[in-house]
Amino acid sequence: MRKFYLLFLTSILLACNGNNTPERITIPVERITPTKDQKERRERSEAYCKSYGIPVYNNPTALFVDPENKVTIRTKDEIVKRTLALCYIGLKGEGLGQKDLDKFAKDYNIPLKLTPGEKVYVTTKQPTKQQAIDATWKYEDLHVMLWALGFIDTLSYPDQFCNVANDVKIIFDLSEEDFTKKANLRSKKEILDQADLILRLDWACVEARVKNKPPPGNLDKGVVYERHYSLNWLINYMDQGWDDVTTDT
Repeated sequence: MRKFYLLFLTSILLACNGNNTPERITIPVERITPTKDQKERRERSEAYCKSYGIPVYNNPTALFVDPENKVTIRTKDEIVKRTLALCYIGLKGEGLGQKDLDKFAKDYNIPLKLTPGEKVYVTTKQPTKQQAIDATWKYEDLHVMLWALGFIDTLSYPDQFCNVANDVKIIFDLSEEDFTKKANLRSKKEILDQADLILRLDWACVEARVKNKPPPGNLDKGVVYERHYSLNWLINYMDQGWDDVTTDT
């Protein structure tokens, strides 16, 4: 399947030209008394934002991810299954041939891993161009899952697309069994740190949109949105399933 890596560059260009990030409006948030870990996490995130010239949310009693003692991170097996499903969705979106899609689906037991929404897409005989574009954006979610499983060292500053060919190669080089064995789930603290940071980066992007300004710090709003979506799923935000994840700011 390595011969299909050239298709990945095409998918990136397609996604770049067709960013259709859903319009979202900042919603009211609760007034809370943050815990020690929430305060410290927020301080680190805000320092990061300021280093890139990104505005920060000033209300000290709102806009937090839940404290560590109230969060249950998705299990390693759940994340492995989601990773493989997202890879398949991305491959279909960029136009991989049906024969090779079928082989990938068989090798990685994909039908058992798809959500109801994904099943609708993959069984559509003639997906629209927008559906294909939306599917290729899922490579950004795949990137987050690979990071959460320890296959990628860091989540870089979200101002550009991930390296799709490198990410997909990680999966193609391993069987499902070996991929699962090699996966090493990151700590709750690491995942919550990223969830808190992306919450603030997405808030800044939404605020800029509301004010008819470009995203601050050269952020790519599509990449930020997909990371926020994935990280909210990882931390079980509001106990939402994959098809129903919200990215409230």
